[in-house]
Amino acid sequence: RAEQQRNEALLNVEELTRAFKKYKDKITEKLEKVKAEEVVLRKRLINCEKEKEKLNEKCVSYRKDLDILEEQLRQLKEDNHSTKEEIKTLQAKNMEIVSILTQSDQKIIELESELSEKEIVLKEKNALISENAELRALTAQQHNRLKFCHQEIEDSREELNILEIIISQLSLSTPEELHHLKKQLSSSSTKEALSESCESNKPLIADLSITLAMKEAEIQKPHANLSFCNGAERLSNDGEGEENSRLCGLETEPVKLIRSRGERRKFQQLELISKQFEKERRRLQKEIEELRTKLTKADDENSSLKTSMAQRASQFQVIQEDLLKKASKTSSLEREITKKSSQLSALEKQMEEKAIAYAAAAARNTELEQELMGKNRRIQDLETTISEEYAQLTSAFEKAKLVHLEQHKEMEKQI
Repeated sequence: RAEQQRNEALLNVEELTRAFKKYKDKITEKLEKVKAEEVVLRKRLINCEKEKEKLNEKCVSYRKDLDILEEQLRQLKEDNHSTKEEIKTLQAKNMEIVSILTQSDQKIIELESELSEKEIVLKEKNALISENAELRALTAQQHNRLKFCHQEIEDSREELNILEIIISQLSLSTPEELHHLKKQLSSSSTKEALSESCESNKPLIADLSITLAMKEAEIQKPHANLSFCNGAERLSNDGEGEENSRLCGLETEPVKLIRSRGERRKFQQLELISKQFEKERRRLQKEIEELRTKLTKADDENSSLKTSMAQRASQFQVIQEDLLKKASKTSSLEREITKKSSQLSALEKQMEEKAIAYAAAAARNTELEQELMGKNRRIQDLETTISEEYAQLTSAFEKAKLVHLEQHKEMEKQI
């Protein structure tokens, strides 16, 4: 019986040992699996950490790129706004220049019309000057002719006076006085005229009257021409009246005095007309000089305006070229802004995708960490359970061993 108990105890110990080995092997296998899973999880965790760092670096770089692009976009918007302001100011300046050019064109047209009017006036003045010169030449010619006629009239008057004196003396003197008068006349070289006048005094007086009328008619012709040039018809009428009075009474001395006064008055009137012509000529000359000065000034202003217009046209062309450059630059900037906007949209989309991936990776990392923590807790629980079971098995084995020894001792005692 003791041996049987001993054998049963041995069998129990062997079964417990086998069970303990199996359990130990099972626990060891589980621990190895858990350790392998832990290694895999650690590797995955390391990879997740590395991927997380890479994603963080990419996120930081994307954020920097986004900040740079936002700054560039802001600068481009500011440049676009400033370019639009410059375009507006240039358009305003262009409108001002166009208005100034329009005013300059109008002023040039007015100056040209005024210049044409002044040229017409100048031509009229030149025609008047030439006509005045011709009139002055004609006046001088007629004045010289008038002097010559006056001289002939004076000579004819002297001859007529001499003949009248001779006739009166012939009718009243004695033969001795006549002989004495002949000597005097022969000494004054008028002997032939005296003898002829003594024989035919009346026909000679008639001839002299006709000659005097012809001379006065010749005198009246220059007066008529001068009165036609000046519009002085009154002088011509007065001259005709005086001519008629001279032709009516050549034999009376008071009529001769009146005729001399009328001729002097005509001469004075002619001199006054000549002075008026000279004064008018000087006035016209002064006006011509003033018109020439104004014309020169207008030409200078016209040339300066043309120069200014050329400068304004060149400035306007430069401004147009600048505007075209600004417009091309603005269009290129707008294209670049559109391109940058599309790139920014793509980057934002990519960043959103990366953020989603990063969030998914972070969630996966959190899940893995939680799973790892669960595995660690399970491993710790298993280790604790194994330790407890191992301790229980060890204590059971020790107890079984002690029981076996006690049984062995009892059996030995029995033997």
